[in-house]
Amino acid sequence: MAPRETANLPLRSFANRKAMDQFATPRRPSAQIQHELAQERKAVDANTARLRALRLAKEAADAAYALANPPPPKTRKPRK
Repeated sequence: MAPRETANLPLRSFANRKAMDQFATPRRPSAQIQHELAQERKAVDANTARLRALRLAKEAADAAYALANPPPPKTRKPRK
């Protein structure tokens, strides 16, 4: 090796280690992140349940109204 290459060896190893650390991220998120994700999931689930209940109530009210107030029969135009 030339003297110049040996001088860069620690810098290269540092850069290599730093680059490899980017790929060595833990596969499992930390407990705090898991907790935040669980809270977010609960909030979304609660909102979905609320919206579903509102939709079902509206559909029931619409069905009851349709039964109580049937539409008038269609009239046909007389032929000429």
